[in-house]
Amino acid sequence: MIKHIAQKAVLIYPEFDTQDTFWSYFTSLKMYAAASEFGLPKRVLPPLGLMGLFNHLKPYYQSLSLVDKNIDPRPIQELIRDANHVFIGGMLAQEQSLLKLAKEVKRAGKLLIIGGTVVTPKSSLVTIADHLIENEAEGVIDQLLQDIRVSKAKKYYKGFAVLPEQFFQPDYASINMQNYMHMAVQISRGCPENCEFCDIPLRFGKAYRVTPFEKTEQSFRQMKQLGWTGQVFVVDDNFIANPKKTLAVLKNLYQIGEQIGYHHPKYTELTLRLADDTPIMHELRYWFHKSHFINGFYGVETPNKASLLETKKTQNLRGKRSLVEKLNYISEQTGAGVMMGMIYGFDHDTTDSVEPFIDFVNATNAPIVMAGLLNALPFTSLMARLEKEDRTIQNTSGNNSDGVINFIPYHLSVQQAEQNYLRILQGIYHPRAYFCRVLRHLNLIDPDLQSDYRDDASNNFIQLIKILSRKNALVFWIYLPKVLAIAYKRSRLNRSSYKVILAEYFSLCGQYTHFSAQVQVQEQQITTRNYQNYQLISWRDSQLLKKENK
Repeated sequence: MIKHIAQKAVLIYPEFDTQDTFWSYFTSLKMYAAASEFGLPKRVLPPLGLMGLFNHLKPYYQSLSLVDKNIDPRPIQELIRDANHVFIGGMLAQEQSLLKLAKEVKRAGKLLIIGGTVVTPKSSLVTIADHLIENEAEGVIDQLLQDIRVSKAKKYYKGFAVLPEQFFQPDYASINMQNYMHMAVQISRGCPENCEFCDIPLRFGKAYRVTPFEKTEQSFRQMKQLGWTGQVFVVDDNFIANPKKTLAVLKNLYQIGEQIGYHHPKYTELTLRLADDTPIMHELRYWFHKSHFINGFYGVETPNKASLLETKKTQNLRGKRSLVEKLNYISEQTGAGVMMGMIYGFDHDTTDSVEPFIDFVNATNAPIVMAGLLNALPFTSLMARLEKEDRTIQNTSGNNSDGVINFIPYHLSVQQAEQNYLRILQGIYHPRAYFCRVLRHLNLIDPDLQSDYRDDASNNFIQLIKILSRKNALVFWIYLPKVLAIAYKRSRLNRSSYKVILAEYFSLCGQYTHFSAQVQVQEQQITTRNYQNYQLISWRDSQLLKKENK
């Protein structure tokens, strides 16, 4: 039996360094959604990693609390007053907030343990925290806690890829679920792909490790018991990394839904391999639908074939279908919507790439498109190559939609890259462009996948009134007749399907308010940004000048 090492521990999830991020939905949540319990806007997702750590720490402490500073504005001194130990976990996009919190915790005289993807040996957190854990914590956390017990704990513990049986099991009772729009669960870790810009294989390995069925069932069962019937984000970085294992996962998810009496609407991240014409992908598409996945996020990155080859994203080039056709085919076959991740700033990108980029996005059925500038993340192959070429400028913020590129592009100056990025945002989030994609989306999704979920949420009349009477309302009214026609054509006498299509439209209207606000933020920042001389010339041109001056 594990003995307590202290009376109380407080787990803290830092604020994100800025609310001006693509995925925060801050503007829309503040304008349309009911506030959280502390009066701040709700957040999209809960702190899943800390929810798992919370569960794991129960035998070690008499009392535990989990604080999400994105929700809870109370002073940190008040929150940790009676704590013996404080755990803080976060990502690169939370680094500045985490640093501030860490200093306050230490000023209060508390023992501080920091983990999460923000932790590296070079981080300034090393000089502040008592103990740090890099990468996966499950394999080293018990050793750290035992070492603390006997006063022999090291400063730095490096995690490693653990067996899936060791994955932390989140406790959904550790949070107030009503503070969040969606819940989250992790089913797998690892990705076998070789994308040059991605740090996932480095952090979590290439092997596809799957959470045991019993743990996944426990997560969905607890969510249901606590009254959660909303969307669940399966946070896996590549859900179909191992198609045979994924097929078993999908069948298990369907079985779980049958056992608990409810199929939660789900979404996840995966690759365009799902569009492949192979028997296994045909089965995956079938079970993706049957297990109630209503959306998928696909790393499409760019329509530029040379850039896809450059970044080793060859999985997007498989088969005869074009990228647009693949996205359309996936929705046709699964009934699920598609979201896209897009990147500008590859070495093969030029100013001439901008219009084809915009035209490609606007030809798809993906309303939600996260477009960002390429950034070199620590320890990736991209970072290694750019450092060797002496092209890096600064560390990335971790916010891939902040309009900043952290290296000198090959064919573009930093200024050109960032201004071209603004043109892209303006092109893909122009009302006509966005809502044309919305209409294609509504013509392809399967309303039956969301019927229970939307029926449960359809009584939010106040939210609907806000959407149709506040910012951008005129645009929403303009497209409403077309949406009503689609809903009638696709549902006929099925009232439930009709309601789903309308609810999906109004949801995308609400999200548009955030996206359009993000474009305005980038317009203000990029058009007023002061550039140094080295940011006004491309890497290629700078090298030519050097040769000429020799």
